[in-house]
Amino acid sequence: LTAILLLTISCSIGMSIPKVIGIVLDTLKTSSGSDFFDLKIPIFSLPLYEFLSFLTVALLIGCAANFGRFILLRILSERVVARLRANVIKKTLHQDAEFFDNHKVGDLISRLGSDAYVVSRSMTQKVSDGVKALICGVVGVGMMCSLSPQLSILLLFFTPPVLFSASVFGKQIRNTSKDLQEATGQLTRVAEEQLSGIKTVQSFVAEGNELSRYNVAIRDIFQVGKTAAFTNAKFFTTTSLLGDLSFLTVLAYGSYLVLQSQLSIGDLTAFMLYTEYTGNAVFGLSTFYSEIMQGAGAASRLFELTDRKPSISPTVGHKYKPDRGVIEFKDVSFSYPTRPSVQIFKNLNFKIAPGSSVCIVGPSGRGKSTIALLLLRYYNPTTGTITIDNQDISKLNCKSLRRHIGIVQQEPVLMSGTIRDNITYGLTYTPTKEEIRSVAKQCFCHNFITKFPNTYDTVIGPHGTLLSGGQKQRIAIARALIKKPTILILDEATSALDVESEGAINYTFGQLMKSKSMTIVSIAHRLSTIRRSENVIVLGHDGSVVEMGKFKELYANPTSALSQLLNEKAAPGPSDQQLQIEKVIEKEDLNESKEHDDQKKDDNDDNDNNHDNDSNNQSPETKDNNSDDIEKSVEHLLKDAAKEANPIKITPQP
Repeated sequence: LTAILLLTISCSIGMSIPKVIGIVLDTLKTSSGSDFFDLKIPIFSLPLYEFLSFLTVALLIGCAANFGRFILLRILSERVVARLRANVIKKTLHQDAEFFDNHKVGDLISRLGSDAYVVSRSMTQKVSDGVKALICGVVGVGMMCSLSPQLSILLLFFTPPVLFSASVFGKQIRNTSKDLQEATGQLTRVAEEQLSGIKTVQSFVAEGNELSRYNVAIRDIFQVGKTAAFTNAKFFTTTSLLGDLSFLTVLAYGSYLVLQSQLSIGDLTAFMLYTEYTGNAVFGLSTFYSEIMQGAGAASRLFELTDRKPSISPTVGHKYKPDRGVIEFKDVSFSYPTRPSVQIFKNLNFKIAPGSSVCIVGPSGRGKSTIALLLLRYYNPTTGTITIDNQDISKLNCKSLRRHIGIVQQEPVLMSGTIRDNITYGLTYTPTKEEIRSVAKQCFCHNFITKFPNTYDTVIGPHGTLLSGGQKQRIAIARALIKKPTILILDEATSALDVESEGAINYTFGQLMKSKSMTIVSIAHRLSTIRRSENVIVLGHDGSVVEMGKFKELYANPTSALSQLLNEKAAPGPSDQQLQIEKVIEKEDLNESKEHDDQKKDDNDDNDNNHDNDSNNQSPETKDNNSDDIEKSVEHLLKDAAKEANPIKITPQP
């Protein structure tokens, strides 16, 4: 409202100038030979010098009002674009997996960036300019009609061509604007893909190919931009030409009226100025119309995001009531929405007992990882039902369900921030330092974390670029375990680790499996990982379950599907170093347990009454030292394994 008031003040002062100039000119003509200081202007009957001083003050007020209007609208524009981007990213983050399968990240970034800015500019600054042009145009037409109805009627003949050109070119501008925004989105997609995979590009010396691909996207933008430029040029040239013709026509006919004494020089001058002002207003309206059409093109791309309702809403449904993690697939058939003709599962049936550990194996591309996606309810099955703790997950609130499921994927994704931020990522409470240290030690990453100068507060860079692959994987495992999930999904969780490090992590998983504190679903190819699970589910080439049972029983049977699958893959067993690492860890645990029992016995002999207070014989510091000893022993073995490893000799190709 303040901006509108300032706009009104600015326009009122500006549009009064032509009339004032006309009055001054007529006064000067009729008062030829008068003294400058004695000449009075009919307006307020002020002397000319006082009137000019008054006019100067009025113009300064108009400039101040215009300045205030610009500042307020710029602030409003920034506020609008901030809210718009926040709303768009909120809607985007709540979209389902199908949406992200169909949209590239670069295109979404382009919409959040340039599209939101174009829409914001059209809604604030350009709307203000349009309103100003409209006010000036209406006032100008009114003043021209009061000065000379004949000349005003003459100008009406130029109105239909202006409106026709605005209608024709407006649609073209809107379409080319949308095409330009889409081409910009494609360019952003290409750049995002190239920069995120820069190491791959450089490894294959493909910089030239990627540069060519980027240049193709640039040429596409150039072609669309050239089309948009020609369209805008034709529109503005047409309106400008019509304005110039109207100005010349008014000048010619107005001169005739002056010669016929039907119009004074001052009124003709004022009319000509109002014609110029009105022409500028019409040109401003045409520019405003063009900008609005560009904003409409950008807005249509944003509304595709904000208006889309996800097929799986993350906030709709019953709250998940966690129990022990019973998982059951009942006649589940599934195809990805982007590939409906390719069936991944058909009548898939299996049940996973609570607190058990199950490994899902099968040929590549037969839906092992898809099971994890279905459990997290990124997709709904085409037919059939999936239940967790006898609750149909298609009727559950996704957020509530996912808070009780931990997942470690083959390629861990870490966020920019500190190590502490990544370990505690997504938690609804603030864990203590001891909790974070405990889970870090459990995942054998505490030792390398403490070697950083800032330890847990070390900033790891975008996607954890300052960490090695194995370090990122261990932090990802810690991030999953600190949630204390009901169900833990391990999708090739140790694939980024060397065999020896995998042995250490597998020991942690083994302890979790023994504790029965959560249901563990593993997806793996390595025998060293598969053998840790109590049960195995073998998927066939058609995505159905061909075999289920105890690992030891299936592996001992040479005719079982598991044995045949492992023979096909020639999956290696655990290495000597890996077994040695696990033995060291188990030995340390046994020693710790033995010390605990001995101390407990001594305490009982000394004072039976203090049994409850002394049963926990080890202090937190002692337990931390034992954990550190285990991790140091593992690191020592890893170094020995690296020294003893024989390099493979490869004969270079001629």
